Amino acid sequence: MSEEDIHAGEHVQNKIIQHIEQCDTLILCFTSENKKSPWLLYEAGYASGLHKRVIPFLFDKDTLWHSWIDNPMNIAREIDVYKDSFTIDFLEAFSLKKTSFTGSLIDSFKDRINETKEKYRQIDIQCEDLIEKLITIDKFTINSPFYRDKVAYFLSGFETFELWKAIIQSFLYTGKYLWIYGRKNMKLFGGNFNELFDYLDKKSVQPNMDGIDFRILFLDPSAEEVHFAHKDQDIFELELRTTISRAKKTVGSNKVLQKCFRMYSNRREEIIIRVDNCIIYAKPHFDINGMPNIMTNNKFEVFSASSDKGKKCIEKYCAVWESAINMF
Repeated sequence: MSEEDIHAGEHVQNKIIQHIEQCDTLILCFTSENKKSPWLLYEAGYASGLHKRVIPFLFDKDTLWHSWIDNPMNIAREIDVYKDSFTIDFLEAFSLKKTSFTGSLIDSFKDRINETKEKYRQIDIQCEDLIEKLITIDKFTINSPFYRDKVAYFLSGFETFELWKAIIQSFLYTGKYLWIYGRKNMKLFGGNFNELFDYLDKKSVQPNMDGIDFRILFLDPSAEEVHFAHKDQDIFELELRTTISRAKKTVGSNKVLQKCFRMYSNRREEIIIRVDNCIIYAKPHFDINGMPNIMTNNKFEVFSASSDKGKKCIEKYCAVWESAINMF
């Protein structure tokens, strides 16, 4: 390990290259964090050029690992910690016999991998897929996300079309929860996500919507809060009523989906979106007159619904939902 075996003042890359020249087999440990590391690929190419045996060792689930790397890795058979064949692949790769002793060592090794991954996990496992989607969007990745206490902090991108697209893609066909604590929800009903409502329409004929919990909260256009929800009240109320009209047209006479829409009258002091077991969260900022500033492209957070912070958001959302009125 470079942190332990390379001393202060030593040239790190020279020492690694020296050991690659001396080795018979190079094991490349790929994780979701280092998979695009140029140094890792350089070292793989250098070893391959010396006709060394190169074995990619995959520590994260990713069926498309070949897509992130180029030669020489796409010609080397990998060992995948999560495959059922891991033990057999491991024994064959290192010419070991299958015995109770080697089996117990490998099982212990896998346990230590899982313990180490959990210890150093930056975000709860429930949110990893969504975070991975967001990281691929350049709009969100300028100096972000950064992680603290298993919360991913994005410095920009909130309420953008790209964020909504990632949310819908994460939910479609495999998701169980989609809760939205919005005001106008204009991006959702602008015509870009018809596939979502076609999908929900089909699911609505199944008992209990086939296990899907879909909820959308609109601000009630007749509530007093409308006058404090936006700096330009006249335009805001018109846009709110127009979007509600679009939502009603989209849902039509579907009685099951109609129950998924409610309107609240309280002041929205937190913005909460639940996508399965992930929470996307932001807090509005108010000017000196108490009017909320525009949130588009602001910072936001992502964390697990099962975390302490996530549980509070679920509790808050449910409280607003229970006090809201049906939209249809």
